[in-house]
Amino acid sequence: MIVGITEGRFWSEGKFVCSPFRRDMKVLIYSSADKDYAELCVRDFNNISGELLGRLCRAAVLYCFASLNSWAEIDKRDEIEAKLSVPLTPDMPPEKILNCLRPVILSVREAQDGQIGYSVEFDCDFEPEHGMEAVFLGGELIYAGPFADYSAWDDFPPDDPMNYAARIG
Repeated sequence: MIVGITEGRFWSEGKFVCSPFRRDMKVLIYSSADKDYAELCVRDFNNISGELLGRLCRAAVLYCFASLNSWAEIDKRDEIEAKLSVPLTPDMPPEKILNCLRPVILSVREAQDGQIGYSVEFDCDFEPEHGMEAVFLGGELIYAGPFADYSAWDDFPPDDPMNYAARIG
């Protein structure tokens, strides 16, 4: 349930308790979306299935290792890796990556085609500059990668090298 909604020029802002991560989150409701639809999106995220959460974890692990490799190019990998909430190993269970993610904002834009679609912005240990974004549409993870303020209605080409959701089976 969204509480404390304040109206803004381009969006309304409120907050809700994010059940899967046991923390408060902001919700941005763009002017093209209504509050009832935003409640559906919040409920959808709060009731994320184990399978969908597993997909998010697998995509986040891929993004994490790619980010660490990028940090290595400027000799900062060791510094970033030392700040991770969990030690990363190639064989670690993917759900361990959740310890490195903190969801901060769920963004809701207009509803289309009767589907529920929204994006979630995460602060993350392995990419402190860009964070991570996950985009959900119709019960599917359609994007996971660097934050870019995407909408669920944007196009996500399957060969986009920055979309780690497209790389998982």
